[in-house]
Order: sequence, then structure tokens, then C-alpha cells
Amino acid sequence: MLSIDSLFEDLRHPNPRIQEEASLILSEHYQEEALPMLLELFCHQDPKVYRAAVKGIGFFGSSAFDPLIELYATTENQTARRCCPKAFVQLFKNFPDQPFPDSVMQMLEQGINDTDMVVVQGALMCLGQIGKQQFKSEEAIKLLAKSLSSENVALIFSASQALADIPHPMAEVALHALQDNNDDPLIQEAAQSALARLQNLLNSRS
Repeated sequence: MLSIDSLFEDLRHPNPRIQEEASLILSEHYQEEALPMLLELFCHQDPKVYRAAVKGIGFFGSSAFDPLIELYATTENQTARRCCPKAFVQLFKNFPDQPFPDSVMQMLEQGINDTDMVVVQGALMCLGQIGKQQFKSEEAIKLLAKSLSSENVALIFSASQALADIPHPMAEVALHALQDNNDDPLIQEAAQSALARLQNLLNSRS
């Protein structure tokens, strides 16, 4: 078996398959040692390094939940804060419908109200992923729907696009409400675009 140092070198390999294989081995055989090392890389200046670390964390499952929440709450490094919601996206993609603590949803609710739009986008992506699953899907949709009442047009647009990918009646209701209750042409356009995408998604599943 490769050493942990060799596996971390593979995380920087340009081939994503080699990166994924290294991440999988780290999660299976070096979990306790590798997890904090990956979290430290969230502060790295090289985007290739911290992006690889984000993807790597996605293989660690529930063991990464609490460390990510703690890092998000305590770090003063903005790059690391931006990485935390994105790491949760990877976790939920790799481990769909795995139960997770309420503190995750609390972190994501804080994330969509963050002043940093990169953090906001990551939180919205994560809520969109949860909305497609069974566990806490309705809670995620409610948070996305709540974002539609923001005064931030960029946030409304991103939240509406996240809802457009969730084949759930609650998502459709929220988008219709957005369309019916706003006169702003930009918001109208966002609502119509999202509803069209959602309808196409629903049609493809019927």
C-alpha cells in the first residue's frame, strides 16, 4: 500500500482518476490521520490543491461532518470557509441520503446569509443537492424558498436555479410564488427560466 505522503502527492496529480483513487485509499486506510491534513489544505494558496482536498473530503462520509462545521465556524481563512460548503456538496453526492446532524443545516443556513457570495453559492449548491435526496429534502427546499425573498437579485437567481433541479412539488410552488409576487423583470426572467427547467426535468421523469 502507498504511504500517506505518496497519496497526498497523488492528490496533486493532474489526472482526476489518480486523485480520486488516492482520496479513496486515504479515507479507507488513513482516515484519522488524513482528514485533518486535508482540512489544512483548504487554506492552501494554490486552487488546484484546495480543490483536490475538497474532493478528497467527499470520500470520508459522516466522519467529516463535525470537523467541517467546526472549521467553518472558527477559521479566519476565507478560502477555507469557502471550501466547507463545497466539501459538503461532495459528501452528499458520494453518500446520498446518509443521515446528518441538524448542525449541517444550520451551517448552510448561515452560509446563504454570508457576505461572501462564493460561500453563498456553495451553500446553495449543497442545499440543492440535499433537496434531490430523501433525507431533509423538504427542509432544504424551504431554505432555498426563503432565499427567494432576499433583496439580493444574484441570490434569488442562484436559489431559483437550485430549485429548478429539484423534482419536488414544493420547489414548483416556490418558483410560481416567485413569479407571481414580483414585478422586477430580472426576477421574472429568473422565475420563468427556473420553471421551464423544472418542467423539463419533471417531463423527463414521467
